[in-house]
Amino acid sequence: MSTQEVAEFVSGIRFEKLPKDVVNQAKKAIGDIICVSIPAHVDEAVRAVRKFVSARSGIGESSLIGLQGKYPAESAALVNSMMASTLDMDDGAMGLSSHDRFHRGHPGGIVVPAALAVAEKTGANGSQLIEAVIAGYEVAFLKARLIGKTVLAGETGTVGAAAAAARLLGLNPLEICETFNIASAHCPAPSYAFIWTQMGMTKEAAAWGAMTGVTAALLAHCGFRGTPSFFDRPELEKIPVASLGRDWEILSLYFKQYSACRHAHASIDGVLDLMDKHRLAPDDIAEIIIGCAARKGLQMSNTRPATIWQAQYSIPFAIGMAVQERQVGPDQVSRDRLGDRAVLAVADRVRLIADPDVEALQPGTLSARMVIRTRDGKRHETFAGHPTGDPENPLTNEQWEHKFRSLSRRVISPDKTEALLDLVNGLENVKHIDQLMANLRNFQTTP
Repeated sequence: MSTQEVAEFVSGIRFEKLPKDVVNQAKKAIGDIICVSIPAHVDEAVRAVRKFVSARSGIGESSLIGLQGKYPAESAALVNSMMASTLDMDDGAMGLSSHDRFHRGHPGGIVVPAALAVAEKTGANGSQLIEAVIAGYEVAFLKARLIGKTVLAGETGTVGAAAAAARLLGLNPLEICETFNIASAHCPAPSYAFIWTQMGMTKEAAAWGAMTGVTAALLAHCGFRGTPSFFDRPELEKIPVASLGRDWEILSLYFKQYSACRHAHASIDGVLDLMDKHRLAPDDIAEIIIGCAARKGLQMSNTRPATIWQAQYSIPFAIGMAVQERQVGPDQVSRDRLGDRAVLAVADRVRLIADPDVEALQPGTLSARMVIRTRDGKRHETFAGHPTGDPENPLTNEQWEHKFRSLSRRVISPDKTEALLDLVNGLENVKHIDQLMANLRNFQTTP
């Protein structure tokens, strides 16, 4: 294992040699990040970052989703990554079944915005964007595998963004090595210490990781040199990189249905399933017991989230929304719904307990056990092994396209939504990435 070997993998990717399922997954990943970004343009964290960038506009290279003008590529990566991650509907992965399984972070919200920004700057075509995105995912996942335990997005997504940017800039293997060296030296280090309380807007440092990755590639292109990267650590020297280009980790992605931390999804699935199966109304429910993992699930017990970011990490709030509205999306996880009395009344009836069966499946599967006790004394129970969207329980193409349309149409017209979806589905035929980005401009007129 060395940085040189990883750089040669990035440099050597060729669209015509990529497996069809890998290409299709990359297109879906790009589309997924686009659709979760569009409705995030009104988010207060996005507005703050966009205001910062707009005041320092500089050279016009890349688009900020929703605005008309162009900005430096690294600035576009920062803003658009903030948009991609703020709703907590961006992708993630647990790893391939043939590898050690644990949560590998949320690479898409970092890699895709970085790739889009640099692709627009360089005038890349759709196939080149796909190559870069795949390179970015695989490098991000490689770092996660080598860390060997659950990671936060910024830890690994930064090198993924760097790989995608370097690929699109046409850097040679030596320059790609330096890109990784620079990115590793400046990689954000988000902490688990406050991840469950979500006291601020930084979350897992996704946006900073996207900007850092793009900046690293631009610096390497200008001749800047860094210290040896993560991949050159002595303890990794004897670990082969043969799986790169053979075991495509991008195929392990999950795509989210709900605007919530992944640890909440199985419980949402299970509660909705029980309500449908037994035709339960909200007022029928006396108590909901969620069996979860002691180390993480129990930490998501806040019944009175004060911000949307805290709400995304609250299982009781998510269950309250699911029970009352049958969905947990941006309309539900919004500032004006945090004090919803009906939702909070259900949240107060949710009790989280440690479940040994759920714990036994950690860290490779984020499952949950649900028990609903009704006011007439009945007890209904189910176990959700894989949340909807996992490779083992995937969204159908129809479900994923429904997600794309429902999120995009919150902001842009149905015609523009369909045009975007067609471009994503046929991305390899797009001659210039501006064809895609033109549909993502000018629906937000002020920073």
